[in-house]
Amino acid sequence: MNETDRQRVQKFIETWKGSQGNERANYQGFFRDLCDALGVDRPPPKGNISGDPYCFDKDIRVIHKDGFSTNYADFYKEGHFLIEAKQGGSASNKGTAKRGTKTYDAAMEKAFYQALSYTPFLPSKPPFVMTCDIGSHFELWMSFSGNYGGYGARETIALEKLSDEKVFDRFVAIFSDPQSLNPEKYRAKVTREVADTLAKLARWLEEQGNEPQEVASFLMRCISTVFVILYRVIRENYGSHF
Repeated sequence: MNETDRQRVQKFIETWKGSQGNERANYQGFFRDLCDALGVDRPPPKGNISGDPYCFDKDIRVIHKDGFSTNYADFYKEGHFLIEAKQGGSASNKGTAKRGTKTYDAAMEKAFYQALSYTPFLPSKPPFVMTCDIGSHFELWMSFSGNYGGYGARETIALEKLSDEKVFDRFVAIFSDPQSLNPEKYRAKVTREVADTLAKLARWLEEQGNEPQEVASFLMRCISTVFVILYRVIRENYGSHF
């Protein structure tokens, strides 16, 4: 995150923080501005690309016992995310509901289950499902297996946290390279590197005249220490999703 990134993000936060009203009127402008703030491509006009893999109002054909119906996801990028937007307000007659009320909480929970209900009918389940209260915060669920958990498994990210470098980089990755956030891939990569390093260490210790049993015992202690550290690093970077 460089200074130009910071300026773009700060402008975005200043424009949208605390906004309230009508998500149908505001959500496309909000997400276009978010793309600009992150320095990622905006979605192309809907209908320009077959299947609309990156668009607003993604058509989703939902099959049910009486046939099928077409629903619409607010913001979608195939293989990346699906987002449902809401917009609360300071009063009950502004937007989704008054922020901080039970009615508001119920509406945000409903938005999650609405988004979740679309995922079985997509070409593949996106690694990230999000709900968003425009002007307030994001609620995020990450799963590379398609098991997102319930509403309580969410991670809440306040709009102003986008100015934090780690949060900024994470959102850029969600839009551009979500697999870089896959903890299983990170763990596999580190495991391969650790195995290669320990093999070299074992050969060197034996060349120094150490007994194989002593070398094996020492390496076992090394392995235990390395994986404790690895676990802590993954937890720090991926939180409760690991």
